[in-house]
Amino acid sequence: MLAVDEFAIHKGYRYATCVMDLEQGDILWIGKGRAMKNFEKFFEDMPSDSLSAVIMVAMDMNASYNKLVTKNLPKARIVYDRFNMQSQFARDVLGAVRLDKARRLQKQDQGR
Repeated sequence: MLAVDEFAIHKGYRYATCVMDLEQGDILWIGKGRAMKNFEKFFEDMPSDSLSAVIMVAMDMNASYNKLVTKNLPKARIVYDRFNMQSQFARDVLGAVRLDKARRLQKQDQGR
């Protein structure tokens, strides 16, 4: 079981990607950047026989991570972390509800 995440290495302007073994608690790989081409290097660097044993990958909702894991680890299940799912829900759903409410209130004010 693996986890992949990115982290800021310089005031939020430079990033690195980290892959961890969730069972052993070990860091398996760290690469500069957080783009798809950066994470792709993980799959090039790791022996394919060790990757064939991966059954699950925890990650945020980064589309590049999802695409590469699906391509390179077709048997692994993807588990999204709860924090990012809640954040996405807040942005998409609650943001739309707030915008709708603001528009209704604006129409009410114009009608007065």
